[in-house]
Amino acid sequence: MYLIQSSNVYKQTELSISDGIHQCSPVKGNIGPLPTLFNGDGSFNEEANSYLFYQKAIKAAKDLSPCAQALQAYYQFLEDKRLVWDVFPPIKRLKPTYLFRSHLLKQIKNGELAHSTASVRMNQIVNYYKWLMHDGYLKIKNEKEAPFKMEFVSVQSTGMLAHISPTFTVETSDLRIKVPKDASSKNIRPLSPLSRESLSILTQHLPNASDELRLQVLISIDTGMRIQEVATLSLNAIDTATPLVESEHRYEIVLSPQSTGVQTKYSKQRRVEISSELLSTLNEYRTSERRIKRLNKLNSQLESLPEDKSSLKQETIEKLELCERHEPLFVSEQGNPVTAKSIEARWTELRTSIKKTSPSFIHRFHDLRSTYGTYRLNDLLEADLSPSECIGLLMGWMGHRNESTTWKYLNFLKRKEVFKAKFGILDSIMHEAIGGLDE
Repeated sequence: MYLIQSSNVYKQTELSISDGIHQCSPVKGNIGPLPTLFNGDGSFNEEANSYLFYQKAIKAAKDLSPCAQALQAYYQFLEDKRLVWDVFPPIKRLKPTYLFRSHLLKQIKNGELAHSTASVRMNQIVNYYKWLMHDGYLKIKNEKEAPFKMEFVSVQSTGMLAHISPTFTVETSDLRIKVPKDASSKNIRPLSPLSRESLSILTQHLPNASDELRLQVLISIDTGMRIQEVATLSLNAIDTATPLVESEHRYEIVLSPQSTGVQTKYSKQRRVEISSELLSTLNEYRTSERRIKRLNKLNSQLESLPEDKSSLKQETIEKLELCERHEPLFVSEQGNPVTAKSIEARWTELRTSIKKTSPSFIHRFHDLRSTYGTYRLNDLLEADLSPSECIGLLMGWMGHRNESTTWKYLNFLKRKEVFKAKFGILDSIMHEAIGGLDE
């Protein structure tokens, strides 16, 4: 199986024939690049690629990677086992969908696949078959020929109105793979905030990083922002800073895809807190000669955007148009808007350098966010706020969708006494790291 990323794909095209040569030209409806699946013999997988086109063109899916990877894994499995996607024997255990589920469970057991990844892949295949049946690619005459059996499952409610409606019912299939709820399970990566020792090591090595990476690291530690939010942090967002009544040293800024251009998870608007010292440093950086040089290159791209649109990928066009509406704080040396992938790459380089002298430093960039959450929660608890009040504040600042996600931090603190340190430790490290920026 081969998964290839195509160039721009259009909803409407025009076929022309000249001197016996057929040519397909784009007309309108550019939906950007698409992952395209080819079988082992090099043939085009019509059903899978039609589904990917449907997801992007009709459902306006933002990220097709999970879907494409699931389809590639499924069709590779069928090819390896010499099975076909549309033949379902009456015996359940012989159906390709159930055999694939067994294959995923075996990969989990062998440590080759995480529970969460297996669950996503299985769900993607179930949705794929629902579409195949709906659009007539797969015709089922009776229940025994069905690819799976639908079930109705009662789920425990954890929202604010759980006392009124303690459970709700969802439709699922008997192919589902359950993910363990315990965050400390080996099947789910637990919280990995940086200890005081790790923070000290990081601070010592930050002067070796670029100004941009240093600021990006500090933003994540100081605010708990996700990597995508750090990458798309705009001047509009920084300009929304308002001082917190409760603290003379901390401010709040607004993250919102609509009003400030910051690409938040679930596209939800929220406020995050930020220290006055870091806010001041960001305002100094925004007018620095280093950043202005980069911004001029970006502005050159934006000026030529109307003429370049036909030659650029739709994804690139959308990023540049976002920059036109909301000027980004971070721009690459080449004059491009910074992406989460580029920050991750620079972090990986820094981590590799740190590991030469501190082999135990294996943290992801995302661990900086959990560092903020852990120390900040403990600081709120130390201020004699009730656990529910602390959870409410942290949930808002971190943008968690469910309370259960935020409660993980409280459970972590109960287990790890070593992290019961005041948030001030992060402020002191922030001061030391920012000092390096001013040298």
